[in-house]
Amino acid sequence: MAVKVRLEKDGFVKDGFVGFSWTSLFFNVWVPAFRLNFDGFIIFCIISLIETILPIFIMITIIHTQNIDNLSSIPILQFSFYIVNFIVGFWYNRYYTQKMLKDGWKLLENDDYSSAILKGYRYLDYTESEIADQEKMQRYTEFLAEAKRKERNKLIFFLLFFVLIICLAIFF
Repeated sequence: MAVKVRLEKDGFVKDGFVGFSWTSLFFNVWVPAFRLNFDGFIIFCIISLIETILPIFIMITIIHTQNIDNLSSIPILQFSFYIVNFIVGFWYNRYYTQKMLKDGWKLLENDDYSSAILKGYRYLDYTESEIADQEKMQRYTEFLAEAKRKERNKLIFFLLFFVLIICLAIFF
């Protein structure tokens, strides 16, 4: 889960997200579907289609040419798709939230937390009055530090879990 910010447009309030998208790493095409993001859904569908069809095509070609020694390249290809999914996890929340901002979604009035997060992650620029207000900048810094600490903890937990799974796979 990424850092959630609240955005408003025409009286409707919707969540924007910043940081790494753990949900898109694990649930791929379902994330833009549930967020009602058609463009993201199409992009994820194309990525999923390539990840599904390319290894099957390569395997059929290898079997058809009877060059069975090259089957060892399939796991390497599938591992590269995991790397692609990891990169998409970094990209998707930025894409989704920036698209919302371009489509006219604005910060909620007096929502310092969302303002601090979006400005700290460089989605929006600080205003002159914010820069001059040291107390507000201090609050923004605290909000941002807390959000980044939570994101770092999620990453550490994921890496520990990943290492544990690998160790279990090796020893059993």
